[in-house]
Amino acid sequence: MEKIFYNGKVVTVDAARPRARAFAVVNGRIAAVGSNAAVLALRQAGTGLVDLSGATVLPGFNDSHMHLLSVGSGPEKADLSSATSRQELVRLGREFSQEHPDRAWVLGRGWSQESFPDKTMPSRYDLDEVAANRPVYFVRVCGHVAVANSCALAMAGITENTAPPAGGQIDLDAHGTPTGILRENALGLVANLLPSYTLEDYKRMFVAGANTAISYGITSVTSDDIGELADAELKLEALQELICEQRFPLRYNIQARVSRPEQVERLRVLRERYTFPPHTVEFGPLKLMCDGSLGGRTAALNEPYSDDPANRGVAILPEERINEMFALAHALGWQVSAHAIGDRTMEMLLHGFRHMLRQRPQRDARPRIIHAQITNEHILNACRELGVVCDIQPVFVANDHPFVESRVGQERAKLSYAWKTMLDLGIAAGGGSDAPVADCNPLLGIYAAVTRQDTTGNPPNGWLPEQKLTLEEAIHLFTLGSAFASFHEFILGSISVHKLADFVVLSDDLTQVSPAALKDVTVLATYIGGECVYGTTNPRHAQR
Repeated sequence: MEKIFYNGKVVTVDAARPRARAFAVVNGRIAAVGSNAAVLALRQAGTGLVDLSGATVLPGFNDSHMHLLSVGSGPEKADLSSATSRQELVRLGREFSQEHPDRAWVLGRGWSQESFPDKTMPSRYDLDEVAANRPVYFVRVCGHVAVANSCALAMAGITENTAPPAGGQIDLDAHGTPTGILRENALGLVANLLPSYTLEDYKRMFVAGANTAISYGITSVTSDDIGELADAELKLEALQELICEQRFPLRYNIQARVSRPEQVERLRVLRERYTFPPHTVEFGPLKLMCDGSLGGRTAALNEPYSDDPANRGVAILPEERINEMFALAHALGWQVSAHAIGDRTMEMLLHGFRHMLRQRPQRDARPRIIHAQITNEHILNACRELGVVCDIQPVFVANDHPFVESRVGQERAKLSYAWKTMLDLGIAAGGGSDAPVADCNPLLGIYAAVTRQDTTGNPPNGWLPEQKLTLEEAIHLFTLGSAFASFHEFILGSISVHKLADFVVLSDDLTQVSPAALKDVTVLATYIGGECVYGTTNPRHAQR
């Protein structure tokens, strides 16, 4: 045995042995799990011993859907998440602009009009106050809506006569003048003008994102970073170089976002051209972006928004395109996934899944719906029938509960963010964060799944409390659930013999703290392949 970890409270997430005190590691894999006495009896000359000092150990967390590059690039933009008014947004933007006078663009992310007293989105004129002579571009927290100042709009050639692209919207005021608000595919009109990144930029951002992830005990991710295959070769080269340099510890599953048939062929070529060592980086599901966000009122709904009766959201791709893209990818043997928040979008996806599986039957295709928020009984039953995996973000409940009912009304809200109903129906689910849309700390996700509350403890009994998950269900989401979503349940997701030795050491026993305290638990150490990649190998010292 190379290493033995003993004297711990090991939550294995393995139904055959739910709890243990010790485990052994050989060649980066779990070689034995059991009592202190049984595992220590396997000690040999040269075996390393790690006394866990009673600390709680879980399998490494697995984020089933995030944007690692955006997490890594976050510090390079203005953080607008604390803005509680448009005036505060302007102040934060102006301070960032003054701190970075040499940057060609003033970029920011994280604002939400739901935090403003009047619930009104910022306009080009607000951002003109940030910097009148430099382009300013601030993306909403959801990533589906942005606002640009007059300079940026002029650079993009956006006027009252500009037709929005398919699947996008350009907001106009009462006089027909663009307000600066862009939705969905219209973001590209400005975003495509942003300065290009270099290979070294991508390496820096990947490393920063990975370091953030492992600090939260995340050992594996499925990440959407190669959107529309933009800079795909450069990003893949960055990953290859980082792995050769042993600077990228995270296990990384690529979720490649495409929207056109010709991109599927290009992705096929990339998948053949770029190879990586086992269990480091691999190509995962193809992803389609099919609607927007509830907060931005761009999620595509069957019935109008309750607080915007003329609006049913934005269906970014027509159903015929969805069917075509799924069929092409499925024929190549790829897993498919798609972003869908609204019920109208999910119904289109389910039709697409049926279409591809009728053309080429496959017993265990595991098509994935990312978010799956505004559901109903028909949608959930179809997910079960088709073996759909839902990539859910419990932390969204904490952020969204104040406005869900105003958006969709009380009746539609009853089966929204319906994680408990999903699990009770037998629908497989993986837990994620969609970071940087939300904090990627899985312990916040577990807290939100169990309490259905925000971090201030509201609402007091939780929003739709009948949808609360048990602690065991919540832990499963972010471990074995996410591993199953990406076909990795035989190598990841539990502390079991033969699986990769990825695990996290926590400051507290999740099974003993109150639900309200789950959000306050911290990570002492993160191990990938039995090697400490974050924190300390001496939990006793870390807990002092």
